[in-house]
Amino acid sequence: MQGLVAELNPEQRAAVLHRGGPVLVLAGAGTGKTRVITTRIAHLVAHHGVPPEAVLALTFTNKAAGEMAERIAGFLGKDAADQMTIGTFHSLGLQILERDAKKLGFTRGVSLLDAADQASAVRNCLKQLRIDPRRHDPRAFLMSIGNCRNAGIPPDELLATPGRELTGKVYRAYLQWLEAYQAMDFDDLILRSNQLFAEHPAVLARWRAKFRTILVDEYQDTNLAQLELVRHLAAEHRDLCVVGDDDQSIYGWRGADIRNILEFETHFPDATALSLTQNYRSTGHILAAANAVIGNNKARRDKSLWTDAGEGEHVRVVTCKDPSGEAAFVAAEITRLRDKLGLRFSDFGVLFRASVQTRAVEEAFRLTGIPYRLIGAYEFFERKEVKDILSYLRLATNPHDDATLLRIINFPQRGIGPKTIELLHDAANRRGRGLFEVIEHADEIAGLGKEQQQNLCALAALIRDSGGFIASQKSLTDLVLWVIDRLGAREAWIRDPTEGPGGERRWKNVEALIAMLAGWEKRHPDGQIRDWLRVVALDSKNVGERDPDEDVVALLTLHAAKGLEWPVAFVIGCQEGLIPHQRTIDAPDGEIAEERRLFYVGITRARRRCFLTYAKVRTGFHGSEPARPSRFLREIPGPHREDVDRQKGGGPTSKEETRARFEALRARLAGK
Repeated sequence: MQGLVAELNPEQRAAVLHRGGPVLVLAGAGTGKTRVITTRIAHLVAHHGVPPEAVLALTFTNKAAGEMAERIAGFLGKDAADQMTIGTFHSLGLQILERDAKKLGFTRGVSLLDAADQASAVRNCLKQLRIDPRRHDPRAFLMSIGNCRNAGIPPDELLATPGRELTGKVYRAYLQWLEAYQAMDFDDLILRSNQLFAEHPAVLARWRAKFRTILVDEYQDTNLAQLELVRHLAAEHRDLCVVGDDDQSIYGWRGADIRNILEFETHFPDATALSLTQNYRSTGHILAAANAVIGNNKARRDKSLWTDAGEGEHVRVVTCKDPSGEAAFVAAEITRLRDKLGLRFSDFGVLFRASVQTRAVEEAFRLTGIPYRLIGAYEFFERKEVKDILSYLRLATNPHDDATLLRIINFPQRGIGPKTIELLHDAANRRGRGLFEVIEHADEIAGLGKEQQQNLCALAALIRDSGGFIASQKSLTDLVLWVIDRLGAREAWIRDPTEGPGGERRWKNVEALIAMLAGWEKRHPDGQIRDWLRVVALDSKNVGERDPDEDVVALLTLHAAKGLEWPVAFVIGCQEGLIPHQRTIDAPDGEIAEERRLFYVGITRARRRCFLTYAKVRTGFHGSEPARPSRFLREIPGPHREDVDRQKGGGPTSKEETRARFEALRARLAGK
């Protein structure tokens, strides 16, 4: 371990060795923050006698937590890493509530809603309020509700705020819906944990005693509720290390509060702040451009990244005629650099602010044969057929999950409509029972037809038998296949007219889910179905990771790109209305500052070459219209940029012309 510490630079070493109260490590992009936080954990265990089981390390994705655990296992061994609690804020909240939620009145365990379930709940609330859900996006309400909940703003405050009364009504109805079904959403995992700690000091004391040292990664992404959770747990021992970068705080729209990192010493008056500024990712001109841009933000910690890797290539600011010309330039440059530098397609990242920007790029890539993957376009776990199976698996582990039971109560079709569900609710309320207990005795409910009674009793039997299947310790993939077979689900998916064409394609998605579960089961031979469902519920985006050796160009949003890097990165659409986004242009300075941080994140994804492109014309709802270059481009000093004009001749006028240009380019490169 001492050798590992000796290999760190002086800033990193100071962060690893610091003792005596809370410490904030301001880790700029590419400065080795993961190395610092994992080395610090290993050093605490190896040289300061901290038991592995007393370590709590929090981050924001299961993927990041897994990488952290893997590095620590490399230092201390797998047994030590396995004893630590390394995970996300939400996984910690779930762990706390699975043990103690009954103290808050949750008698049926933790029924956790995913994003689609939450949207469905809001849709039901809108209908109850006689508001047309087709004219109001449930997810927009959920975003506002979540931000209010995490900031401690109750529905009554919105109801009393002019212009926000509608959101207040939906907010109140949504909370009532959660309470009625004893369900929790992701926000509840933190909010309810804080409530538990505040109302039950003995529970808080137990968790404080368990975690004697706490480390938080990506601290700039925390919200007020997460700050409160950290303060609850660290209030006594004060052994707290947080790592983050205020210049990469880009999630304010979903509740992250940059004040948490800017005001760390206010929240923890005995704290020390340290900085990491030596960058190991990018070359000099790229860093100088990034530093110059982000320096225009007023509310930030003063720091400037540097590197000893040399100046490298200038940042190229490329002017194109229109989006087609911009896309053609990107495709041509990828083709040229791949041949010139011997790069793979996976060495290129194309980043954008809004999904509408991908159309021209995808067309250019298809025409020129460039393989690509559009990351985050549609979440696998939000597909209906996948959610159907997951719902049955959740019920096998917790039959009293009313929200999940309602989701599949009529799949496959059992003749159960809104009126039948209303009868079930009435019976449940009269008897003081949950829905599962009611459908177990559906033959006793007046008003139900005989076929409905039989179908509901059969559903209850299936759920009971699924629980028995799990208890028998058989293969988890066998459980899925057994459920599908007993339901006749494959035929139901294929023939379901509400799902449109492509029933066989839906079955392929189920096969992909089964393969995913089989792979997880192989990696975790002692794993339980509850463990896998927890991973899916908390971080579904990273459950089915693509093969890291897949040789494709990454096409993704600037928000999704944080934490990633490529030898060559393109940030396209660098024009007013896109970056900064149109809705922020007339907004308070804080929103423009976050857009600038987003642009900074884009620049710092590049290792060797960075291209910032924009089109003089953009396509909007009303056709083509003039576009102005982003104000952020003007903030890049001349000595660190090279301006390239690709307007002459304009963009390609047809698919045939585009194809001909690239065939000519390939022939020219092949002849060299």
